[in-house]
Amino acid sequence: MMRVKIKLSRHTVIAFQEFKKLTYGDPNIKVTNGYVLGVAVKSLKPYFPLINWKDVSDGSIPNVTDNNDNSIVGVDTTLNIETEILKEIEKLQKEFLNIFKTKRIHKSYVVKLIMYAAILQHSDNSN
Repeated sequence: MMRVKIKLSRHTVIAFQEFKKLTYGDPNIKVTNGYVLGVAVKSLKPYFPLINWKDVSDGSIPNVTDNNDNSIVGVDTTLNIETEILKEIEKLQKEFLNIFKTKRIHKSYVVKLIMYAAILQHSDNSN
């Protein structure tokens, strides 16, 4: 397990809650965000090469990007992440440099897009 300090944006916090609701039926279930991130990465990993990350970034995420609950705020936190999951995140971080044509990508942005993609995948599978 690796401990990773990270700043999660408001929309990322909402995305974690939404994914918990979709996966476990309860946004307040007592599992860590690090564990939830691991579940999301494992479910998406086979599809990483097929995901259009620009669409994920620019698109609308149901119950997340349109959430108007201002009591939810971004947080500075530490995620406990399995080493393999962290490696996948870092690999995506490098790929995103090319995909988004930029010189720097923060881990928090990768985490946000993983959670967005996991929610979209869940929505696609349930329709």
